[in-house]
This record gives sequence, C-alpha cells and structure tokens, in this order.
Amino acid sequence: VCGVVAGENYRFGYRASGDASELVRLCEEYGIGAYIISSVMDKKQDSGKRDSKDRGQVSSTRVRQALAAGDMRYVSELLGRAHRLILRVRARDVPSERRISVPRSSLLNLPPGNGIYKACLLLVGDHEPSIPCSLVVDTSNIHVEAEDLRLCNSDWSQEFRLLGVEFG
Repeated sequence: VCGVVAGENYRFGYRASGDASELVRLCEEYGIGAYIISSVMDKKQDSGKRDSKDRGQVSSTRVRQALAAGDMRYVSELLGRAHRLILRVRARDVPSERRISVPRSSLLNLPPGNGIYKACLLLVGDHEPSIPCSLVVDTSNIHVEAEDLRLCNSDWSQEFRLLGVEFG
C-alpha cells in the first residue's frame, strides 16, 4: 500500500474515534501518502428526511434511494454520469430478436425501482454500436426490449455475456 484516499468526513477506529486529520498523521508516521477529498455536495438537497450525519453530501445511500424511487435523472446528477446496469446474460435469456429477459439474480449491480424505463441504450461490446432500448424492471425479472437485437453481432455461443443498459 502506497497511499490512502478518504473523504473529509471519514471516521475509523473504536467508536469511530479517528478522523481524517488523525488518518493523515498516522499515514505520515508510517510513510504512506494520505489524500483527503472534499465532499461532493448534492445540488438538489431536497431529498427528504436527513439524519444528523447528512449535510447534503452525495453518498451511496442517496444514490440507492434515488435508484429505488426510479429517479434516473437524479441518479445521473448524483453520479455525474449515466447509471449503467450490468446484466449477466445467457443465450437462453434471448428468446426473440427483440427481447432479453433475465432473472434479477443475473444483475451485477443495483437496478432502479420496478417500472418501465424508456430511452435507454443497450451496450453489448466495446466495438459494437449501442442499441436504443427500453427496460422493464419487475419483482423477479429484468426485460430489455429493442427494435432488433440482431443489430448486435454478439457471439451468443459463450456461456455468459455481460451486457450494459445505460439510462438516458
């Protein structure tokens, strides 16, 4: 380990007694670089109830809450980029030339709340064009619908493919 990166409000140790300045001191003592990053503040800051620790900073909790609410525009604002859902897909999950259906257990990251999401992009590979699609999230499955999945020249003979769905 040659360095540590932490947020300005980082706490550690017994009963969170250590703070960022203590971390810097310890790192200097052991010859390790310490880099303290300022909090990124949420410009919206009207996200409902806040606990005593919430000073309006962007956090994974805030992103998860926005995802659960299906507010993809807010998720993008918090992340500073579009959210990309990653799916592990098998050939049998592609029943037609227009639809991919996978169980929620095939997700590699957190999906938005149940609902229909239009204006998404299906990302199949690094060298293939993105495909406009819509996404349906329900309690047990994720369904990706596109005009024509044949546009992606993917090799579906592999046991698994990783696909991305980027929210517009």
